[in-house]
Amino acid sequence: MKKGQAENLFEVIEDTLEQAKVKKSQIDLIVVGIGPGNFTGIRIGLAATKGLSLSLKVPLSGVNSFQASLYGQNEYKVAAIQAPLNSYYLGTINGDFRTGHTKDSDAHERFASRPKSKKFIENMAKFGADRKCTLSQAIPLYIKAADAKPHNNEFSMIK
Repeated sequence: MKKGQAENLFEVIEDTLEQAKVKKSQIDLIVVGIGPGNFTGIRIGLAATKGLSLSLKVPLSGVNSFQASLYGQNEYKVAAIQAPLNSYYLGTINGDFRTGHTKDSDAHERFASRPKSKKFIENMAKFGADRKCTLSQAIPLYIKAADAKPHNNEFSMIK
């Protein structure tokens, strides 16, 4: 789905639960992707799952993109998530991360990359359900400072 995720999110959730033959009353934990990733998408996901968590009275936890990229495989210890300016965010399954700069061809050879959408979501769900794994708070994972600059408290008044 390229556009309209926010508008269709709850319909997709309902369809997914129906296909899986899971009733809302059977849900005992909600996990949500906390990033790094698309800023708006992560905020929409967090808001939606916070509402679901409150309405269903179940806990909400976060899974970061590194954990979802590395879960279920043993080949790599570090995941590389695409970042701006030909760089990658590098992170481990235990939550250690940093911004790394590497060439595109090197990253896919040396580090795990983010699986395609369905596998990524499956990994996130499996990581969340694996009681041996440590889950994060359901808050955005910001690795770099915001691009926006704060105001300098000087205001011009229009007269």
